[in-house]
Amino acid sequence: MYKKYDLSDIQKRVIDLLQNNNPMSSSEISIKLGTNRITISKYLDILYFQKILNKKKIGSVNFWFLDPGIINLDLKDENFLEIQQKIIESLINGQKEFTDNIVLSLINRNLNLRKIFTDVCFPVLNTILELYSRGKIGKTEKIHLLTNLTDSFRLLRNIIKTNNSYNRRFGNSLLVIVSGDDESLPICIMIDILTRQDGLNSTLIGNVENFIDPFFDIDFQRYINKLSKRAKGKTSIIVVSHNETAIRFLHSALVNTDAMEKYQIIVFSNKVMKEKLEKSVSSPIYSDIELFLSELEIKNTN
Repeated sequence: MYKKYDLSDIQKRVIDLLQNNNPMSSSEISIKLGTNRITISKYLDILYFQKILNKKKIGSVNFWFLDPGIINLDLKDENFLEIQQKIIESLINGQKEFTDNIVLSLINRNLNLRKIFTDVCFPVLNTILELYSRGKIGKTEKIHLLTNLTDSFRLLRNIIKTNNSYNRRFGNSLLVIVSGDDESLPICIMIDILTRQDGLNSTLIGNVENFIDPFFDIDFQRYINKLSKRAKGKTSIIVVSHNETAIRFLHSALVNTDAMEKYQIIVFSNKVMKEKLEKSVSSPIYSDIELFLSELEIKNTN
């Protein structure tokens, strides 16, 4: 009598099996799991198309194996520290494929997207910035690590699902996200992906730090006005930056525009910058990612 498993059971058991017996044929996997060979072959094909498994054909036989970084995540206790450490280690060691596959493992566990950002992505980003501030890595390495991390974050776009109830509620609103430095761009990407998942109409302008000059405020205002006219509802503008000059410049450009009554400005930065600017910048400034995301959700439901 063959054992019956669903896809999630098969995925866990196959990954466990291949981590110790890489590679294996469909027949070998079938025997080890006590499952019908034809049935297991169908499941293996699904896992292959989901990029959980890889395969190599030798003669007429497919041999299945795991790419580096594909792991079973036992996150019942919601302790993501080990995952953070694996990602940081793979980035520092230049194992981009390993990093991507860890992110794919998170995706394939169907974990809450917000949880992935707050408990994995954001802490990893902060660790890289902390390593740089302490002199453990140089500027070039920091740029490289942030580039690779950002690229891996983009894989999370694959799990965005359209939520019709949110689309109906927020269909006329627009969320514009702008970064004031390279270090903040990964956060902007996280916010963009997460808000799209929630059905918000969001758009990411990118990093404008290198374009700031005495005349850029006019250009910035014009383009924000252009975007805002496309939205029948309110326009929320998220400025994300650790750069004081960029925050002050972008905020000033936005509050001085004629269409200010149509805008809602929110700033996200680090704790030091929040304490430094919150008395002189009129718009709300957040440094806690959980609080920021909660407030963003509330502001866009009102």
